[in-house]
Amino acid sequence: MIVEQRVYFLIQSDELAPDQITRHLGVQPTRTEVKESRRGGRSGRLLPPRHEWMTDSGLPENASLGEQLEAVMNRLAGAWDRIGELTARNADATLVMLRSFEPGPGSSPLGLVLDEAAFGLLHRSGARLWIDEYDCEISG
Repeated sequence: MIVEQRVYFLIQSDELAPDQITRHLGVQPTRTEVKESRRGGRSGRLLPPRHEWMTDSGLPENASLGEQLEAVMNRLAGAWDRIGELTARNADATLVMLRSFEPGPGSSPLGLVLDEAAFGLLHRSGARLWIDEYDCEISG
């Protein structure tokens, strides 16, 4: 059973503070966090290690990933070239599609990350990405 699903776009930077990212993009974030602005509960280390700027879909968690993806992409419409300018300045930009299920014996905390080279090859070939997930209960 799906417990949570959401889509968001994250920009992380060592140098650019969240308000600088907002001004550059002209897009209001859903959430921001300043680099090393709090201490981790377990480790006591300063977190996060980089500035973070994030915008999500604004839709409820029961909206489909496709609907949430479309909403995030619409929020960023017109800002893609400016995002490219930030990544050229060593910022990292990541589209996150998160879906968590009820924990079970086969649960894994690992996700999937496709880098820019993989997306470039897909784009060049005209291919699409299809992520197929199952939460199958095997009965004996």
